[in-house]
Amino acid sequence: MKFNAKNLLLAAAAILGLLAVVLVLVLAEKLLAIWHYLQQAPFWLVMVYANLLIVIALLPLWLLLKLNQKKPQQSFGPGFELNEDSLKKRLESEQSRGVDTLAAEQELVELDERRERGLFHLTLFGQASSGKSSLIQALMPEKSINTDVVKGTTTDISHHQYGQLVLADVPGFDAVDQFAFEQQALDEARRAHVVVFLLNGDLSRTEMTLFEQLKKMNKPMVLALNKMDLFSDAQQNILKQAIQEKTTKQFPVVCISTGGLESVQVIKESGEVVSTTQLRPVTIKPLIDAIEQVISGNEIALHRFRDAGFLQLAGEKLTVASNEYNDKEARKIVERHTHKAIVGALASVAPGSDLVIQGTIGTQLVRGLCQLYEVEVNQLQIDQVLKAAGGKLKTSTSLVLAISGNALKSFPGIGTAAGGIMHAVAYGLIFNSLGQAVHRTLKTQGSLQSEQAQQSFEELLLGNSQNLAKDMAKMALKISQKY
Repeated sequence: MKFNAKNLLLAAAAILGLLAVVLVLVLAEKLLAIWHYLQQAPFWLVMVYANLLIVIALLPLWLLLKLNQKKPQQSFGPGFELNEDSLKKRLESEQSRGVDTLAAEQELVELDERRERGLFHLTLFGQASSGKSSLIQALMPEKSINTDVVKGTTTDISHHQYGQLVLADVPGFDAVDQFAFEQQALDEARRAHVVVFLLNGDLSRTEMTLFEQLKKMNKPMVLALNKMDLFSDAQQNILKQAIQEKTTKQFPVVCISTGGLESVQVIKESGEVVSTTQLRPVTIKPLIDAIEQVISGNEIALHRFRDAGFLQLAGEKLTVASNEYNDKEARKIVERHTHKAIVGALASVAPGSDLVIQGTIGTQLVRGLCQLYEVEVNQLQIDQVLKAAGGKLKTSTSLVLAISGNALKSFPGIGTAAGGIMHAVAYGLIFNSLGQAVHRTLKTQGSLQSEQAQQSFEELLLGNSQNLAKDMAKMALKISQKY
């Protein structure tokens, strides 16, 4: 018999099989012997032996579950990866392009200043008239805080230092100009170490939506039920339990009264009922204790969390500024090349069914937009986009010309001599739609994709052409008179 790999494998399998049989026989003999001894042993010894076997049998399973068990996450979500260096490099890059980066830079400047001071920032978050200003007044009675029973006293962000804490009083998110105030409040919440969410009762739908937004930021929170002097202990417990269930008991919930003014009806001796205001009782110690509990022992994590909020906010503001700059520059590029296309069309007899006649201008248009978005592109990719657009024109040239003709009807007196101008309007529509299509593709996809550009080109060319054609007609007439 030849000793090849297959025969060796079969021999090894046979030996292992024999060893397994011997092992089973030995174990069977041992188990029978143990069973024989156990039958003669007292009951307590049998139970001890049985429990020992169960523990030994379950130990591997327990170890397996322990190794695969996920470690519980800390309440503040530690694991934030700070990319401050990359953000600053991106700032420098955008500045070199001419982007207005002031808003993003201000966030980094404010972050540095707060790091240097080393204080803990709390944002008082809540709907209008939830007691934010009254809470500050209760903490710092020597300060003159503008509080009123009228909704929406706070219309700007103000900061107040209380020991090592800085409290930010933000506008109520349901005040006048709701969206702007809501965004202001959310931004300031992201800059803070901890958010104090003030409530006047159970979480409303709006409050729950904003709570979920703060939760997605992994923002540490304390929920404070204000004006609890109006409720009995039983009612407070019911409200507290309802809020804990909605927030999955992730954050402390406390009952307080921030004081402030309240409207009351007073009956005089004469029986006359008059309206007046009076001070509410102040009970804020439970909130102070809850805040101290959140901060104590978590200082480093809270600072890192604060930094992450600032960096994310700065990055978002930089993205907004970059997009605004790209939109503005893209419009200039499209308008410039549309102008060139109209000039070229006025010099030609008729527009072709593709972009070959003005292929150079089309190439420059696409390449210019790609350079704006810093997208590397080769001539083959540009040709694919132009070819796709030209293919669409084979089926829509007559429609484009018809639209151009209708646009020129808005300018009486031109007559049949407007044939060249009509062709120029058609080219204006084509290049304007092509430029917008490429811009849209680069903006949404971050790359030049011919199929998506073709689809956008078709939508733009035929979707809003009637109004756009009038603008193109004005441009063509102005150019023809100039030349």
